[in-house]
Amino acid sequence: MIKRIFVDSDIILDVALARKPFCISGKIVLAILENNIAIGYTSANIIANIYYILRKTGGNENARIFIKKIIQYITVLPVDHSCVLDSLNSKFLDFEDAMQYCTALRNNCSAIITRNTDDYKTSKIAIYTPDEFLKLYQPFLGK
Repeated sequence: MIKRIFVDSDIILDVALARKPFCISGKIVLAILENNIAIGYTSANIIANIYYILRKTGGNENARIFIKKIIQYITVLPVDHSCVLDSLNSKFLDFEDAMQYCTALRNNCSAIITRNTDDYKTSKIAIYTPDEFLKLYQPFLGK
């Protein structure tokens, strides 16, 4: 079973902004992490991006409240100088995705959950959409 899960920003934003139809599966992914069925990780730059977007849509206080809640069960990983260099030199077309991948790889994550699976074609880590990931956890979810 996959235990160390890196969560991309689109999944967290789907939940925070109630983006349909994606928010439902995103909520279940986050519930798996919140209930310690798997261990969740994300990067510091994802948190900064989430704050920026949520502040624009719902204000500073609401953005901070949401982030404080999710970091209770999702560990924020640093993005360091060598990760940035490795990302710049990678085969990833999207620099931000390269940084997420590098952060996940360096922290021994088993999978990345994202809706942008095409951006991770060169990944050595398993890449799942929320729905694909949830199929793996159906026995734990009672479905």
